[in-house]
Amino acid sequence: MVREDLVLALQLITQRMRNVRRIQFVVDFLFAYVLLRVAFSGLQLTIFAVSFTRGRAMAVAFLLALIAVALNYIRRNYRHNGQRVVSALGQRLSQQELWLVQQFQRY
Repeated sequence: MVREDLVLALQLITQRMRNVRRIQFVVDFLFAYVLLRVAFSGLQLTIFAVSFTRGRAMAVAFLLALIAVALNYIRRNYRHNGQRVVSALGQRLSQQELWLVQQFQRY
């Protein structure tokens, strides 16, 4: 790959990691919310104006946990691909490339 393609690939990976991180934050928040509602409610509970039994609410929490694990694996895959792109760029980086590598390492 030429250097411009590597920089573009790193930009896309960084953007996707940022988006996955945002989605993961929302899923983690929903998971915590559902668990708290299950812990402090009776047999019938309402989550976002939808009535659930305790068992179904636990199933929703389990599915949210599975989604969180899947998003974690997606982020890990993006991180590995980004590290390969950074190593392919080499040691001599321009100012823009250095800034992009630092942005990638943030996520």
